[in-house]
Amino acid sequence: MDDLDDKLLHLLTRNARSTATDLASVLGVSRGTVQNRIEALLHTKVIHRFTVEMGATEHDHQISAFTLIRLNAGDHRVTLAALRRMDEILDVHNLSGNFDIVAELRTSSLKRLDRALDQIRVMQEVAETQSHIRLAQAIK
Repeated sequence: MDDLDDKLLHLLTRNARSTATDLASVLGVSRGTVQNRIEALLHTKVIHRFTVEMGATEHDHQISAFTLIRLNAGDHRVTLAALRRMDEILDVHNLSGNFDIVAELRTSSLKRLDRALDQIRVMQEVAETQSHIRLAQAIK
């Protein structure tokens, strides 16, 4: 990756629907260069997927939470795979510190959030969870 890739990634994170022509114009390169760079970033898995981010009004009708998860000693691949299969989980990250994993969840109701948390708590390797419901975005 070079400076052009970094700039391209920055532009794509702001608007993944930008056309190659528009990106090329901003970056001062040809449309073909932009297309080739995007293909290379996809091939090398720097870009994993393109996604949709809902507007604030849609998020206002959903419950979003972060759940810290402490795991028992052992191979965590099964637990991580199970977490990634849950529809309510948007993202999963490994952590350093007192907890091993943080999972970001989004549901349409507190009842569904509670069910998803119950699913996590009964996983064999899960020793402890701590959940925090998101109230408002502090920085945009």
